[in-house]
Amino acid sequence: MTPEIKKQAVLTLYQQGQPYAEIAESLLMSKNTVKSICRRSGLKPLPMKDTDVAVCKNCGKPLVQTSGGRKRIFCCDQCRYAWWNHSRHKQPYILTCRQCGEKFISFGNKNRRYCGRDCYNLSRYGEGLP
Repeated sequence: MTPEIKKQAVLTLYQQGQPYAEIAESLLMSKNTVKSICRRSGLKPLPMKDTDVAVCKNCGKPLVQTSGGRKRIFCCDQCRYAWWNHSRHKQPYILTCRQCGEKFISFGNKNRRYCGRDCYNLSRYGEGLP
């Protein structure tokens, strides 16, 4: 197939409602190439179908997606925290703060020097901070 014929095939399939991945697979193209062709031709992304309901990664509740914003993954902060605490696999390190001498836990980063922003600021700028 020539590039122009492939382009017309992509546009036809997209206007029929097929998603990028299916078009790319059927025409042996990259998904990103299909997206580029559609975007350059001025086609708007297809609206989400009712069957494409996103669910919370932690509890499985349906999520309400707002237009123009970032795609939601969790229904609330509690689910986000619970998922993070359950699924993180990084090793915890017990370190000592250079400023206050308190012990603190750092996940996945053994090079941290301070327990928090306050100690960092005190160490860097001294006692004259507001």
